[in-house]
Amino acid sequence: MGKIKTIIFDLGNVLIKFDHTIAARRLSKKSPYNTEEIRDFIFDSNIVARYETGRIKTRDFFLKLKSLLKLDISYPELRKIWNEIFYANPPVEKLIKKLKGKYRLILLSNINYSHFVYLKKRFPILKEFDHIILSYRVGFRKPHPLIYRKAIELSGCLPQEILYIDDREDLVKSAQELWINAFSFKGISDLKKNLEKFGIDSL
Repeated sequence: MGKIKTIIFDLGNVLIKFDHTIAARRLSKKSPYNTEEIRDFIFDSNIVARYETGRIKTRDFFLKLKSLLKLDISYPELRKIWNEIFYANPPVEKLIKKLKGKYRLILLSNINYSHFVYLKKRFPILKEFDHIILSYRVGFRKPHPLIYRKAIELSGCLPQEILYIDDREDLVKSAQELWINAFSFKGISDLKKNLEKFGIDSL
């Protein structure tokens, strides 16, 4: 393991918390489907995967979503509900600011255009990152190797000099297969302990 020069953070439920159930619950009041059915659709639907890889335009996505879920709702209201699922994670934001300038910071996320535009306006912490890699821009979602390779390229260093943090164990393993150091996020205390193992002072 080389000296860590770049730290890559996942966005959802690491840097910024989110819960699809928030949107699913609100949409269930406008649909014949219940909260669980709508939430499962959001997680499993091919149309969501297409949107997160930039293969469908925003308005087309929402119109298709409205049709599939039989939603009695306007386009602006649907987009508003879709976006309002995020909330801050202050301890991680504080940590990011301490790491800024000491390490190259990269944000790597499976995300769609509408969500990122919403987040960019409301979470200034995003400005602290040297590079932001988004699935809808690069055309691939994690765990596809090419999105990790894009991060390696932008890091300007060897995979062994990179540390990656994600809340999903399967995505951690995908990064490790490319020789990137990685561990799963389980909360701020555990995060700090793991950073220390890699010689990173997070105090």
